[in-house]
Amino acid sequence: MGFTTELTLTEFEVAVNTARLRIVASAMQKLNHSSTYQRDLVKRLDEEVVGACGEIAVGKASGRWFVPSVNTFHRTPDCLGDVEVRSTAVPHGCLIVRDNDSDDRRYVLAIVNAPNVTLVGWITGGEAKQPEFLRDPHGHRPSWFVPQDRLHPITQEVLKAWAD
Repeated sequence: MGFTTELTLTEFEVAVNTARLRIVASAMQKLNHSSTYQRDLVKRLDEEVVGACGEIAVGKASGRWFVPSVNTFHRTPDCLGDVEVRSTAVPHGCLIVRDNDSDDRRYVLAIVNAPNVTLVGWITGGEAKQPEFLRDPHGHRPSWFVPQDRLHPITQEVLKAWAD
């Protein structure tokens, strides 16, 4: 399912710089980053880079140059109008949707093994919020973990259509 996009060194540099900016901007505003578990700065930087790589890959696959946003949180979708990107470095990871995520937005799962990013599939927030997907692995914040085989197929053509 899905397809793989290879990020260029320049695109990866954008991801790293975006991660750095997100961490610094949040710290300067004394914002408590959304997390269900405690992370040190190295782990947070790693996860922020993975997230930005996924966002850039979705933009690239749609045929549009994309620069990830900094500190827009839930006000603005990640890209393509109403698309949120959920990224992980775990090859068999699930797409995670949280209680404050919009039911109307589309969520794309990106598996990142930089420079390669596999866009696995997508689901709307409302479709994801099913009792069968609800878990609380860290004991702090129940969320919906949608397995890869329950996502809608995604192609570059789908992404290009969303971009129009």
